[in-house]
Amino acid sequence: LEDPASEVGAAWDREHDAEVVRRLLEQLAGEFGPRTLRAFHLVLFDGRSGAEAAAEVGMSVAAVYAARSRVLARLRAEAGELLD
Repeated sequence: LEDPASEVGAAWDREHDAEVVRRLLEQLAGEFGPRTLRAFHLVLFDGRSGAEAAAEVGMSVAAVYAARSRVLARLRAEAGELLD
């Protein structure tokens, strides 16, 4: 873990980052509806297209991308507070 270029160190960093994002999303869950969070997850984490996510959650493609943008903005704001 001491060598940031090592494979183990990189895996550790990815796992840590994923856990931080998961906890931040838990904190923010009350600010967004379930469809918004599901659309965000489908596009960002599952790699689904906006059209695929829209069909699954019953939103327009534009609404899916707006949801992604709103959740990402809140995540960035919340993560920024952790670093300040």
